[in-house]
Amino acid sequence: MNLSIGIPTYNRELQLKNQLTKLFEQDLSEVEEILIIDNFSDYNIEELLTQFNSDKIHLIRNPFNTRMAYNLASPFLYCKSEWLWSLSDDDEIEEGALEKIKNEIENASTNVGMIKFARTNSPQKNFTASNLESFIDYYNNENIIRSGDLIFISTNVYNLNRLHKYLGYAFEYAYTYVPQIIPIIKALEVNEISIKFSDRSIVKYLPPREGVYSYATVGKGLSIFSHIPINLSKKYHRKFLNLVMSIKYPSMISWSLKFESVNEIKIIYNNIYRYYIPLRGKLIVKMFIFMMSNRVTKNILLYTYKRLKYRRLTIH
Repeated sequence: MNLSIGIPTYNRELQLKNQLTKLFEQDLSEVEEILIIDNFSDYNIEELLTQFNSDKIHLIRNPFNTRMAYNLASPFLYCKSEWLWSLSDDDEIEEGALEKIKNEIENASTNVGMIKFARTNSPQKNFTASNLESFIDYYNNENIIRSGDLIFISTNVYNLNRLHKYLGYAFEYAYTYVPQIIPIIKALEVNEISIKFSDRSIVKYLPPREGVYSYATVGKGLSIFSHIPINLSKKYHRKFLNLVMSIKYPSMISWSLKFESVNEIKIIYNNIYRYYIPLRGKLIVKMFIFMMSNRVTKNILLYTYKRLKYRRLTIH
């Protein structure tokens, strides 16, 4: 099968232990290596890994914390196998996941650059996208735009041989906070690869613990996609931006009220929201920014928000 599993991790000792325990319950005979890319965690990760007593585990420990985005791209740098399963340290692996991956790899055509599997409770149809437009249409033709699945890392199995000359883009655009999808976008843009969507699910998504995921940081990174040069018509570019930006403007407004900050949503609106959200959404966001930028109206907004939040808490 010639498959490596790459797991970027940082300060998630329990999650990583659980993930590896689940992996070692499956048949790893055809897995070349399990790459652990540790972003300078505070605990003794070497001690944890010795508990598994496996020569398949290869630890690469960054000499300092390179931050999340670079570490997400790091498996591309160190993997020596043809195929790479990019796996988070905390999403729950399904029983039989490796067997499903093996079967899909064995049946993949030679030009497949990535196999995109389904998540538990997030079904998807079998489909092969042969260019960037068909890739975008696949997501937009669903009843719900499944943008969260696009940037989700643990369902991606990459053919690094097919993607080799595009992998550098993951590091060039690491500041987007989703570097793992940039090589795919760039290779699809010039019809170099196809993407196989599989209806087989291999992991269950688990929300990140509090303090790990930042709406502001990730939102600003995703918003940069409007500046990446991609050869698409205006219609498809709008669809693409809507697809990539998984944080929708009502959620961003809610986050801004919670943390009493308006700067991030200003940046995100000017970078991306204004290119694709409908007129009603534009008016709402611009009105919100205007009110949060004035001391009096900001205090009124925050007071109303806190009162409504208090009422919801007392009702429940």
